[in-house]
Amino acid sequence: MNYLTELLAFYRWLETNPVSPLLQSYWHLLMYYNNKAAVQGGDGGWYWPVCFRLPNTVLMRLLSIKDRRVLLRQRQYLIDHGRVTYQKDTGQRSGIYRMTPFDSGLTVAALPSEKGHSVTQIWTQTVPQSVTQVSPFININNKQASLLYCNQESPPDIHGFNLLPPLTESEKAAIKALYPDDEVAAFNAMWAAREKKQ
Repeated sequence: MNYLTELLAFYRWLETNPVSPLLQSYWHLLMYYNNKAAVQGGDGGWYWPVCFRLPNTVLMRLLSIKDRRVLLRQRQYLIDHGRVTYQKDTGQRSGIYRMTPFDSGLTVAALPSEKGHSVTQIWTQTVPQSVTQVSPFININNKQASLLYCNQESPPDIHGFNLLPPLTESEKAAIKALYPDDEVAAFNAMWAAREKKQ
């Protein structure tokens, strides 16, 4: 899962699904803790686990919520709107969260532990190789964050970001036609096309 892609998609989702600042903070905290729970594979890479645990007490403290019922209502809203799933633990342990990625090009894979005694489900990218081979992840240290979320008319250097050459309208239309129902895959393809033009 790509953190920046998910953040940008979340803000686009907010345009048609406005939620309170508290709910926005809740979603951001879940993303943070999902990322923090990353597991390392045998290849040395780090992967987002599909499921992760997070205590109510931690969320309540960080969200400045005093009443547990308020937290439960906020969680239920995120569940009802398809942003997370939650499984209550039968014992005293924290419940299990599962984020619902905006990136429809993700699938679940199994990552065995080093000793092979357990398996962790992780998110992996299934977008075609041609879309992701140039830039599977957005490196925010040296380029503008996103084709869809930046001002293409701006000067070439904004706060240290190096902008890639823009695509023509016909190039954008051709790429969007390849991925009519998948904005994230279209974005990745457009980004790759812009990097090829550089």
